[in-house]
Amino acid sequence: MSKRLLVVLVLTVLLGTVVIGGKALPREVAVAQSDEMNHTISVSGTGTVEVNPDITYLNVGITVENNDPTQAMDDLTVKANAIVEALKEVGVKKEEIKTTGLSLYPVYSWDKDTGKQTLEGYRASESFSIKAELSNAGKLLTIASKNGATDIQGIVFDVSNKDELKLKAIENAMKDARAKADAALIGTRYKVTGIKTISVESAPVYPVVYRDMLVKEEGAANVPVEGGTISVDANVSVVFLFD
Repeated sequence: MSKRLLVVLVLTVLLGTVVIGGKALPREVAVAQSDEMNHTISVSGTGTVEVNPDITYLNVGITVENNDPTQAMDDLTVKANAIVEALKEVGVKKEEIKTTGLSLYPVYSWDKDTGKQTLEGYRASESFSIKAELSNAGKLLTIASKNGATDIQGIVFDVSNKDELKLKAIENAMKDARAKADAALIGTRYKVTGIKTISVESAPVYPVVYRDMLVKEEGAANVPVEGGTISVDANVSVVFLFD
C-alpha cells in the first residue's frame, strides 16, 4: 500500500468519529458540555426572629455622702448589705448578684467670688448587676429601693435561648434566599437543582438596654417592667445551581 493511500485512510477514520473521554462516538452524535459557572445564580437572604425577652439584668446603684471618708464607706456597706440580704431572702442566688462598680471620692464646692474650692465631704458609691427573670424584675427593683438603692443605672433585657434563635434566623434566611432564586427564574425554562456554596453571617443578639431610671418612691408598688421584643437576625449568601 502506497504512503499516499495510507494517509487518505487515516484522515477518513478521523473525520468519521468524535473522541470524548477516550471513547469513539459516531460522527452524528452531538455532545453538549455545560459550563457550571453559567448555570449558577448568587442570592442573598435575610432571616429575622422576634421574641419576647425572658431575662433581665438590673443595674442598681447606692450613693451616700459623709464628711468622713471612713464613715461614708461604712454607711455604704450597711446599705449594700441590706440590699443583698433582702434580694437573697426572695430567692435571688448569690451568683446572680455582681458588683459592677465601687468608688469613693471627695466632693468640693466652688466659690466663684474667691476662686477657691472647699472640701464638703466624701461620696461613696456602689453598683450591682442583678440577674432575674423578667416576671420578677419589678418586684426586685422595689425591694432594692426600699432597702437603700438610690438609682437604677440601667435595665438590660435578654433571652436565654440565643443559640436556638440564631439557628431559626438562619433557617428563615435560607428560605428567603431560595424564594428569591425561584422568583428570578420565573418565566424561564430553568429550575433550581442544587446548591454550590453557602455563606452564613449570624448577627450577635444585642440585649435591649434602658438606662438612668431614677427610684423616686420607696414605698411604691412593684415597678412595672416591660421588655418589648428582641430581634435575632441572620444573613446568608447562597450560590444555587440551576438547569
